[in-house]
Amino acid sequence: MKYVKIGLIMLFGGAFLFYYYNFNPSDHSEPFLSCPSKSIFGLNCPGCGSQRLIHNLLHLNFSEAFRYNPLLFILLPFVAYISWTMVSNLFFGTKIRVKILYQNWFVYLLFGTIILYGILRNLPWYPFTLLAPPD
Repeated sequence: MKYVKIGLIMLFGGAFLFYYYNFNPSDHSEPFLSCPSKSIFGLNCPGCGSQRLIHNLLHLNFSEAFRYNPLLFILLPFVAYISWTMVSNLFFGTKIRVKILYQNWFVYLLFGTIILYGILRNLPWYPFTLLAPPD
């Protein structure tokens, strides 16, 4: 069962990376999902621009990736470490925990930061307009 999970992670992870490397979400002819918050309310959610960020990161366009979602760009090493730890635990059968994730103050700080970022990136004044992804 462990090898099936690992195989599925590799299959879907590889397909995800292949798709985002070869197809540009900025090209509106490609079949990418649009943000429901942006489509319905006209507001940028905290995740808006993340598909274009991933595409640009895979092409090593770091400055362009940062423009699409600065918060996710900054948090990406942390997210990658957590993901790597989870996959390593599955693959090697270890029980390594990222202890900071189990601290209440960290969870509140993270969610508070995400909510504040979601609010600030919708404000129409400089410098907050820099947080919104380019259209």
